[in-house]
Amino acid sequence: MNAENLMIVQGGGPTAVFNASLASIIAEGIQQPRIGKIFGARSGTKGLAEADAVELSHMSPADILALRNSPGAALGSSRFKPTDEDLGRIVANLKRMDIRHLIFMGGNGSMRGAELVSAFCRSQDFDVQVMGVPKTIDNDISATDRCPGFGSAARYVAQSTRDLGMDIRSLPQPVSIFETLGRDVGWLAAASTLAKADPQDAPHLVYVPEIPFSQERFLGDVDTVMRRQGWAVVVVSEGIRYADGKPVFEQKGASQKDPLSRPLIGGVAQFLSGVVAENLGIRCRSEKPGLIGRASMALVSRQDQKDADLVGREGVRALLAGETDQMVSLRPLGEGGAAIELVSLSDAGGPHRAIPAKWLTDGPLAVTDSFRNYVRPLVGELYQYPPALTAGLQRMGAL
Repeated sequence: MNAENLMIVQGGGPTAVFNASLASIIAEGIQQPRIGKIFGARSGTKGLAEADAVELSHMSPADILALRNSPGAALGSSRFKPTDEDLGRIVANLKRMDIRHLIFMGGNGSMRGAELVSAFCRSQDFDVQVMGVPKTIDNDISATDRCPGFGSAARYVAQSTRDLGMDIRSLPQPVSIFETLGRDVGWLAAASTLAKADPQDAPHLVYVPEIPFSQERFLGDVDTVMRRQGWAVVVVSEGIRYADGKPVFEQKGASQKDPLSRPLIGGVAQFLSGVVAENLGIRCRSEKPGLIGRASMALVSRQDQKDADLVGREGVRALLAGETDQMVSLRPLGEGGAAIELVSLSDAGGPHRAIPAKWLTDGPLAVTDSFRNYVRPLVGELYQYPPALTAGLQRMGAL
């Protein structure tokens, strides 16, 4: 039997466990006798079109382990939308390299790209099996229970919110607005609510794109918290929008657009801190970890890394079982039975999955306990801190 070469493509935004899936794919491929050479396209689908690839077949176990424990996208990623001319070059390059198996790693856009490439290959009578491996910190692929990358980013947000609260309550600032990633959905911002162990703990207010933003209500909410306890930590998703769909804030410069021509939206926390200062006369800071929130290896979730390993390994096994035009989907934790199932690429590349309406609330934290029950096992343990020593203890009086 002739060896069957495998090509791997990383697409979209990196995560802390993106390379864990890549390492798992490589390790599984090396162990499979049917797999010949393993290649990785540099800079995502763009690398496929430009015949820019690196061979991965001879990586040592030590190198694979180091790869598994590194953030980012080791092959390089992109948000490249191929033209028909690009697709023609991709088919020619895959034929020349004798690629029989193709794995696309990424989010909704990458799964749509995988489906596009697969369909074009069929139209050219080129037989290649295509498999999707999910990844996104946004947790917005609707065809899977959770997305590798989300659990670790959510843990970063929750722990950072708890740490920020400890800082602000020590020397009241008095308001700090913490901005999370999330263009279309609020899973990450809502995960900050795991930080709250006591009513006075941060966060005090949370705003997500699933609930239309009202500046008037926002100012009233901040004023209420300040009158109650004298300090406030507010968490906002970068993609929050008004009821008419207009973003609360986005960059205006032509240079401040991503490769898909979408305006960059980061900066809403700084904008809102100005709104607070101007309208309430309160000193207000903004915090924006930005990309650090998806790159931190210090707060990687164990479940997230386990999921990343699993989808990579099962992607290779599914291809060798004859599957194609599918994505490896994670089933809910605790249900028993199979941990994964295969779903069509068309389903995987569908609309963004928002936080379900049943998990949203009109209250100050935006989400219910049911949301937190879902997210908690994905995030894992947070560092526990003692209650404020300035409250609840018997005062010694004058020294």
